[in-house]
Amino acid sequence: MLGLKADIDDGFGEFLIPLAFTLLISWLCVYASIIKGIKTSGKLAYVFAILPYVILISLLVFALTLPGAWDGIKFFIWPEGGDFTKIFHPSAWYAACTQCFYSLTIGMGCIIMFSSYNKHDHNIYRDASIVSLMDTFTSILGGFVTFAVLGNLAHSTGEPIEKVVSKTFGLIFVS
Repeated sequence: MLGLKADIDDGFGEFLIPLAFTLLISWLCVYASIIKGIKTSGKLAYVFAILPYVILISLLVFALTLPGAWDGIKFFIWPEGGDFTKIFHPSAWYAACTQCFYSLTIGMGCIIMFSSYNKHDHNIYRDASIVSLMDTFTSILGGFVTFAVLGNLAHSTGEPIEKVVSKTFGLIFVS
């Protein structure tokens, strides 16, 4: 999907029309949400906040019907052989914290931006807690969807899930 090249000497690659069209649609959504001010963006927030959950849950339901999906989910929840020693490695915590900071940054930016429209006595701590909890829930839901699809991919190729799960950022594009 990304059309990545093996080396920078091979160039940047070709112009990908599907990616450009998707980028155009996303920027049109951003433009539509801010064109008329804060009242329009508040109404559109209902659509753009609920739609990803509808899509994720639909993908999860579909992925659970695929053969091998439960093996992928089991791999997501329970490590192979019950070996929990990797939880004590700092690299696992570093990767987890990096994921949390990347995903929470988007939500916290919205809280800061919209806070100027709140009343003086508004409970911003409640908002920050809700954003943090929903971010965690969304990450876990996305993990279930991803590993259900990877379980199916492992089942289809006949390889173990450890071989299918790679450390590249292309993992989500594969799923």
